[in-house]
Amino acid sequence: MNNSMKKSLLLLSAGLLVTGTIACTKESTAPRLRGSNLPQSLEGQYATLIAKGGERIDSAQVTSGAFELDLPDTISLTRYDVELGGQAIGYFPESGTSTIIPDSDSEGYTYDETSTPMNRQLATLTEEYNTAYGDYVRESLSLQEAYKAAGNKVTPEISKKGAELSDRFTARVAEIARKCFEENKDNELGRMALSLYPTSDSKGFVELYESAGDLIKEDPDLKKLYELQQAEQKTSAGQPYVDVTMTDETGKEIRVSELREEGKHLLIDVWASWCGPCRAAMPHLAEIAKGHTSTIKVVSIGGINETFEANTQARKELGMTWTTVFDTTTAFADAYGIQAIPTLILINPEGTIELKTNDANEMSAKIADLGL
Repeated sequence: MNNSMKKSLLLLSAGLLVTGTIACTKESTAPRLRGSNLPQSLEGQYATLIAKGGERIDSAQVTSGAFELDLPDTISLTRYDVELGGQAIGYFPESGTSTIIPDSDSEGYTYDETSTPMNRQLATLTEEYNTAYGDYVRESLSLQEAYKAAGNKVTPEISKKGAELSDRFTARVAEIARKCFEENKDNELGRMALSLYPTSDSKGFVELYESAGDLIKEDPDLKKLYELQQAEQKTSAGQPYVDVTMTDETGKEIRVSELREEGKHLLIDVWASWCGPCRAAMPHLAEIAKGHTSTIKVVSIGGINETFEANTQARKELGMTWTTVFDTTTAFADAYGIQAIPTLILINPEGTIELKTNDANEMSAKIADLGL
């Protein structure tokens, strides 16, 4: 073999080795965020990656309807927002490429089918929730028109349709959130889905939380909500009342048992001076306090995100002549899982909770049904 042939074989071998090395090299799995088919109006603008606290992580300019951001594989797998043209879309920096495209069903953006799993699921969660909410708003506007046509009166039919609309929306959101959560029980998307779950379904929330991984269970906001939902379950209709000890503005301790009167139902109203619906419920309470003196004792408990001075002033303005308590540590609200006010709780003489509701009309109807 002459030197020329040897040289050619060596070059060929080297080429095969290089080719083999390239073919066997593992493709980078660092997160990559792209934009594609973006509208002309975004040309020259920047897609900016924003952390939860508002910190700008990185940005890329839109050129010819596209942009690209290569992120370090050390970036935390938490939710970020991508700001683009005055709008935002959530983003999870999973390994692999996720591509933002215009959403044909809205004026916003979504992820294409080749994007990473969490971002595709995030897009689905967002789309399904927005659709459900859009339907809810449209039906609500229709009810408002019916309300106006009835001379601005809430007829029994309107009230029934409103309750049914609210129940349908709540059930739909619960289904959407549960489906996403079940596939993401120990990651940031699961935490987001559980945060979206309706608080009105305490049983469902507790069930999902208890099946979650540590990442979700260690979230302080969700942990607090879990405790409230547990308390809500323990103090729902049919359960025995909880004898909470409250501390008023003078430091005096007051127990719920001390507020009860033998042979009477106890109606507790959890309210606050700043709460419009609480103020609107006061005529119902005044009627109950005045018209059922022999069968019902009414007590209003304030103290949620308000000062004693503001509470005192509101009581004067509203003419609240019945028993009131200012709970400085919101011990009652915590023990009873209060998440919305007003909350009205009717306890019978035997100590069982007859009804727990946010609707003063429902409470009045219950009192009528019981013949009190």
